[in-house]
Amino acid sequence: MPAESSFVTVSADNVVLSAMKKAEDSDALVFHMYEWAGKDGTVELKVPHGATGATETNLLEQPEGNALTIDNDRIRVAVHPFEILAVRVDYPHQKQ
Repeated sequence: MPAESSFVTVSADNVVLSAMKKAEDSDALVFHMYEWAGKDGTVELKVPHGATGATETNLLEQPEGNALTIDNDRIRVAVHPFEILAVRVDYPHQKQ
């Protein structure tokens, strides 16, 4: 293991990752973030390897807007002043 490692990272200094949870209806992960400094911008979310899709959602996990692009386990999404942001990241179903 490297000396330092993270399961997920958020690139913008003005955005705080406040929660990560399993989606209610699938094997997706849902990330909740908020912008605290009153600035527009773009946040880059680095997620665990193997994601097959990503979508911005509301807090009830209902999709809002178009699918987000995943590039090398990174998702970029616009953030607005004082916004609460939820992103659903889909992963293949794990057989048990």
